[in-house]
Amino acid sequence: MIIKMKTYNYIITFILSIGLLFSCSDDRLNQTINPDAENGKLSFVLNEGEYSNFTYVLEEKNNGLSMETLYCSQPDYGFSAAVSYYIETSFNEDMSDHVVLSSSVQGETININVKEMNKAIFDLYGGDMPTPSVEKDIYIRLRAIVSTATKDPLTTEPTVKPAYSNVIKLTVLPYFIVNLKPYNEAEKLLPYFIIGYAGWDNKDDGYGTSLLPLSVVEGNVYDTEGQGIYSYTGFFEASKSFKLIRDIGSWNEQWGNAGGDGIDNIVHNDGGAGNLKVAEDGYYTITLNSITNELKVEKASISPKVYDSMGIVGTINNWGDTPDIAMKSYQDVNNHVWYAEYTFASDDECKFRYNSDWGTSWGGNHFPVGLGGGDNIKVEAGTYVVFYNDIDGSYTFIKK
Repeated sequence: MIIKMKTYNYIITFILSIGLLFSCSDDRLNQTINPDAENGKLSFVLNEGEYSNFTYVLEEKNNGLSMETLYCSQPDYGFSAAVSYYIETSFNEDMSDHVVLSSSVQGETININVKEMNKAIFDLYGGDMPTPSVEKDIYIRLRAIVSTATKDPLTTEPTVKPAYSNVIKLTVLPYFIVNLKPYNEAEKLLPYFIIGYAGWDNKDDGYGTSLLPLSVVEGNVYDTEGQGIYSYTGFFEASKSFKLIRDIGSWNEQWGNAGGDGIDNIVHNDGGAGNLKVAEDGYYTITLNSITNELKVEKASISPKVYDSMGIVGTINNWGDTPDIAMKSYQDVNNHVWYAEYTFASDDECKFRYNSDWGTSWGGNHFPVGLGGGDNIKVEAGTYVVFYNDIDGSYTFIKK
């Protein structure tokens, strides 16, 4: 029988392919995993930092940079693997109460980001960092993860457990981070007040007439002392002036405008300064950051609906069986702030609504201050001056 050369070559190629296929299959089937990788005893080496007896000084301006580059050897899994490394930090050499930096690392070159390390130290302090900042010994190790390693081709569940490096020590001087929390988690709040726009009575009996509280703002903006971001949006007439104060009965903490009335040169704690005053009638938003001592008065591009009445409804009147508690308007022109003094004889729930009708109502899930929502406001027993702003849904219960 005669076999053409071309056909002969095809046969040889086919036989070699079959051999290679079985060879690869045998290699895969014969692949073994290091037993220590399966039982969680596998460790690997994290090298010491380049500098000894050195303090790493962290600065916020360097948040995007690396404070140090460390190197490690890949764990001996018994096979080649793509490994993800997680940086764990602790104040204790035994790594108890450790925290994990937010970014993982692929490859054996480990860059430690300034911002992530500083945040890890903040978390290790439980959010209460000392001020001024102090040097601290930080212990570091790596946790190595291989998520796709399996015992054999027919097994889908990973069998390789996390591997941990040795622990090294770095001395770090972090920059201070303010412990900020949402308003509904803040231990206390220190709201500021608008005074002067409707009168200058700086006493408790001025609530609603001469004293108007700024509201809280959604987000992580309040520190352990209650300082943070406060805001107010409403209609301002150019013919009226005002200031901001914090402590009722005192003028020590105040905001005004240097060089005469206006909002062009806003100053803090200058008793000789002029008042705040907008240049033209319109809606404005006041935003105060009492942590950084920054105040802005900015034009608001809004055209909110103007209501001619507002009331409080709740368990106090069986949710409308009797008339709602009528609220008074704060100003005569384009009013959006309502207030009322009321004694809640027991713990109650309430909402605000327009025209005693459920078609337009607002509530909230936090007391004594909050931002509008659909929940009932759970009010503790007592006598309060209640404020409500129908533009942003903010409310404040001030106990008398």
